[in-house]
Amino acid sequence: MKSKVYQYFKQGFEANTFIRVGTDRLRLYVGKDANSRYSFEFRGTFIPTRINSSAVIDVKQTKIEDLIILRISLLKQELIEYFSLFCEDLVDAVKDFNEDKVAYLEIRARYLAWKKLFKPDSNKLSEAEIMGLIGELLFLKNYMFIKWGSDAALKAWTGPDGLHKDFSIDELWYEIKAINVGKETVKISSIEQLDSDTDGFLIIYNLERMGKPYDGINLNKLVREILNDLSIEQKDLFTQKLLNVGYTASNDYENFVYQDKGYKPYIVNADFPRLRRDVIPNSIGKVQYELIISQLSNCQTTLVY
Repeated sequence: MKSKVYQYFKQGFEANTFIRVGTDRLRLYVGKDANSRYSFEFRGTFIPTRINSSAVIDVKQTKIEDLIILRISLLKQELIEYFSLFCEDLVDAVKDFNEDKVAYLEIRARYLAWKKLFKPDSNKLSEAEIMGLIGELLFLKNYMFIKWGSDAALKAWTGPDGLHKDFSIDELWYEIKAINVGKETVKISSIEQLDSDTDGFLIIYNLERMGKPYDGINLNKLVREILNDLSIEQKDLFTQKLLNVGYTASNDYENFVYQDKGYKPYIVNADFPRLRRDVIPNSIGKVQYELIISQLSNCQTTLVY
């Protein structure tokens, strides 16, 4: 589902035309600036402080009579869906505020937080990294949120925090892998990914690469869907974790479209074929290995929601 602000933008605006949105207590607007760029405006009485633009977002602060106008405009039109979510987040963040000066500080803070995602010229994820992140996000959205709730699920997504397991909560842990359909093996990047004294789960997603016109899964779309369902605080945490794994908004990711062919969960216990650190000589450092998926059938299980 598209955000409300996105629907407003797609209604079409003439240049330098805006409509009012959000609470009646504040003067918030979305529309197009004089250069026909999608924009968000906050008009009020407050003391402006320095806010830098970026390669993607242009920020202007001007004074007209007794009002200060903060205008935030999108420079890269292909990122309109992200920008729409950003604008909606700004509206939601100040919906309970009455004072312009307090609302201004909150809008400024949220802009600085979102600004980190709008870096289309940064290093891009490889296709293997894209698939891996898609697998983790699918598991987060379709299992963890349902079973544990959004707050607990986001905190349990520990892979972006530099921990060895992708998800860990209570005494359970989950390692997520995404492979191309038909691939017979799955790569384990380190001993620690499956090494534990407690039972866990290996989740293997099968993804099939499709052509761009196909209405399937792509990384940007999946991120937007999740962002659209989160609270303000949850968006902050989710955004930081995305940054930790090297994700920033880029239209290039629209070219990597997949069909989700489903996943298979495996119980990682004493019977699971894995390498353990305690049986490997201390002189051996990093170890990578591959598991033959067809040989894991005895460990296949089901996940309980």
